[in-house]
Amino acid sequence: MPLVSPPTFDSPAAALATLLQRLPTVSHESIRLSECRGRILAQPLLTDRPSPALDVSVMDGFATRLADISRGRLPISGDALIGASPIALAPNSAARIVTGAPIPHGADCVIRIEDITVAGDTISFNPEIAKALPPHHFIRRQGENATQGAEVLPAGTPITPAVASALASCGISKPLVFRRLRVGILSTGDEVLTPEATPHPWQLRDGNSAALEALFSSLAVVESVEARHAPDDQRRILAAASELLSRCDALFLSGGVSMGHRDHVPGALAKLGATTIFHKIPQRPGKPILAAIGPRQQLILGLPGNPVSVLVTSHRFAIPALEHIAGLAIPRNQPAIAISNSDNQTIPLWWHRIVRLTQDGRADLIDNKGSGDQIATARSTGFIEIPPNTADAGPWPYFAWRT
Repeated sequence: MPLVSPPTFDSPAAALATLLQRLPTVSHESIRLSECRGRILAQPLLTDRPSPALDVSVMDGFATRLADISRGRLPISGDALIGASPIALAPNSAARIVTGAPIPHGADCVIRIEDITVAGDTISFNPEIAKALPPHHFIRRQGENATQGAEVLPAGTPITPAVASALASCGISKPLVFRRLRVGILSTGDEVLTPEATPHPWQLRDGNSAALEALFSSLAVVESVEARHAPDDQRRILAAASELLSRCDALFLSGGVSMGHRDHVPGALAKLGATTIFHKIPQRPGKPILAAIGPRQQLILGLPGNPVSVLVTSHRFAIPALEHIAGLAIPRNQPAIAISNSDNQTIPLWWHRIVRLTQDGRADLIDNKGSGDQIATARSTGFIEIPPNTADAGPWPYFAWRT
């Protein structure tokens, strides 16, 4: 199917949203909770019992009946222990209790240890505190966090330490998660050499593959990254792309994606049977970016070959696309950062300008010589996205370089 006349989009966000709508998620697997960091839940998290499972104390002190506090003095009739079943509270008495221990049957409030004087087997306190204590004071009620069977989290939620804690608390030791992704990288270009090579002045070392491998291997949703190189030859690009797609969920190509007579990636993808979602976005850098869906519904992104373009487009498009097919339900929001040294320059495109965050939480524009300036980019912390024909200092969405 030829990759011609794809839809046009007026912004990176609109193009990305359409791409995500076309991409299916990967399959599921159950794995041990200890291995789930950063993975994406493939089913909702439901409580298996109320939370808390019964009434518990939120203070160290004494559990009693609110009606008995006016006595000002009560005998100690027992101990309510954490990790033990609730005891029964004797009439007109108090039970010693610790934080997290079950409230004794018959008790309806807890008096803090700070408000009590203990003498032998008796406690005394100011009976006036009864006027200030509501029923169930310092008691966490059964089910106040969530009732049994309640949905704690929807499918598509990333497993953070807080989510892992909730999973364990709900008795889920092997959660169902989306499987991790297999990613392929194909750099193109007759001038591109391996990093250890000694290039002629007209040749380049392959920094793009290094950047993409470092980026994708840092993502918890990625299982493996395989990088290949092909010269500017459509037949060899097609062969390498086909081989990578035979075992990968996503393929990222760098270079050869524009409309020149040596840009063979669009034609190779057409012969591969890929369907174009977009080709070219009104943005700088990265205008020639191409997005397509492979013959087995894989994600394909053709990134412009300049190194800054690769870094920007991989963070702006590749990461959210990978997280989407890995099951993430809601794309991550980008923080908004203001420019501290605005130069009032504008262009009629969405402008991704590299910046360095300052200690006061603003962004300094980094002087650079364009999308081939790897040196300036290495000194930056990320980039901001500025709308067309806009000189405002922001704040604008900030995309940090992933580590």
